[in-house]
Amino acid sequence: MKLISHGRDGGALAVPDDGLEELRAIFLQRSKDERQRLLDLSAALARGEADRVPVLDELRSRAHRLSGTASILDLRGVAALARALELAVEGIAAADRVRVPVAENSDRVMCATLLALIKVIDGLGKSSREPRPHERIATPRRPRRVLNG
Repeated sequence: MKLISHGRDGGALAVPDDGLEELRAIFLQRSKDERQRLLDLSAALARGEADRVPVLDELRSRAHRLSGTASILDLRGVAALARALELAVEGIAAADRVRVPVAENSDRVMCATLLALIKVIDGLGKSSREPRPHERIATPRRPRRVLNG
């Protein structure tokens, strides 16, 4: 249990530790390796090889796993970007498989999402972190109005 102070009275509230701190630390460490692999896949796509379906399949699979793990660990920014990347890649891969022309901006959306995800991974473990669900952010109280009357 952690003790977290809330309010002006200085009292502490016992909040159960969610038990995921060790898993988050492991995730942060492994995300650095994942970042490098995402960069490699991005470079493979940039080369414009004729059969990019295997690259897209791996990218979609990695984005799916990253999204799921980040969701479990309550890393919302990573989860959202990874899910967006997964969906973008699914659309492009499906079109590539059936040889349907992809919308002109689809690749740009996928690449922009991939780069945003890599940037968020770069920032993981640094000083600004996402608040945990059990941590309340203290909001200032509104002043009471004095009515003359």
